[in-house]
Amino acid sequence: MPSASAQRRPWPVAWSLLAGLAQVTETLRTPQGAADELVEARELLAYWERRARRLPRWALVRRREARAMAWRWRERVAAAEQVRYGRGLLGAASQLAVERRLPTAVARRGRQAARLAAYTAVAAAITLALVLAAAVAVVAEAVPGAL
Repeated sequence: MPSASAQRRPWPVAWSLLAGLAQVTETLRTPQGAADELVEARELLAYWERRARRLPRWALVRRREARAMAWRWRERVAAAEQVRYGRGLLGAASQLAVERRLPTAVARRGRQAARLAAYTAVAAAITLALVLAAAVAVVAEAVPGAL
């Protein structure tokens, strides 16, 4: 009867690294059509995002259409990036190494997180200013009464 250690592969971490490197080399050897599709999808995404930002506030239907198209092209860009570079952390790392840019989904979520952090900081600053003003008012009321 074979032992359990004989059935297990030696160096599982090394095997997983080799599998990851094989996947990276395979994604880098994708046909040129995938790269062209990614470039075209990025251009169209930029167009629709720019259109959504530049339309006037009163153009509700056109802005809604631009946001919907930007969302569709964002999904297509993410799919094209996954085809070209792979999925997950390894795909993001290979895209960062090759193109010096984060995947579209990661970059968008980063901008959303930065916006949320800015709103939170402003709200905290306003709250602190109001509490400080209330404290000053209470002290100003108490000091003349103590004299």
